[in-house]
Amino acid sequence: MEEGMPTVLITGCDSGLGEEFAIQYAARGYRVIATCLDPEKLSARHAFGSNVELTRLDVTDHAAVETLAKRLENSPIDILINNAGIPGPHPSLQETDAHLWRKMLEVNLIAPLIVSRAFVEHVARSDQKVIAFISSRMGSLSLNNTGMSYAYRSSKAGLNMIMKSLAIDLIPRQICVLSIHPGNVVPDCSGGLSIAASVERMREVINEAGPHQTGTFYNYNGQILPW
Repeated sequence: MEEGMPTVLITGCDSGLGEEFAIQYAARGYRVIATCLDPEKLSARHAFGSNVELTRLDVTDHAAVETLAKRLENSPIDILINNAGIPGPHPSLQETDAHLWRKMLEVNLIAPLIVSRAFVEHVARSDQKVIAFISSRMGSLSLNNTGMSYAYRSSKAGLNMIMKSLAIDLIPRQICVLSIHPGNVVPDCSGGLSIAASVERMREVINEAGPHQTGTFYNYNGQILPW
């Protein structure tokens, strides 16, 4: 691994957006720390090079998060991508399950803050200094015109509030904190926004981010979304 390579740490790389983030950053020469629940399964699908470190991590295991942060204490992290999350389902009021709701809040809302807190010093020592949260426009109060999905909407609305507070708190350290909606991604063969295209555009948003963009809620294409 070459010295001076920028480093990205990504949570939730088992599939979907996280997996694609790892693939794209690896292809562009980043040192990639790809955390997931099943590294063996991920490595069986992709022959990653020496610049990718597949690491088992359950983001709801706070002790494991701290252990990983300790292990990487000498590694500046240019980009931290809080991607791990539970995407659905989106039931009606009467079908909302409180147990799933609590689990969704733990994964989608609490864990990203715990991860960010554990790695904030790593990000502060880097050159790029970006913390990105993969959020959703379903967390926007202004854009909610269809109701339902109480658990998911509340988890992402809360995540956006965490992002905003963290952005304010980290201004003195010149760390840029963002929320990004990945778009309505579809399977690559169906003609809509593919996972690969979504991640490519989100990487552009992250790459262009600096202190002046901190605290902003972006669409994958760089458009600013309303709260």
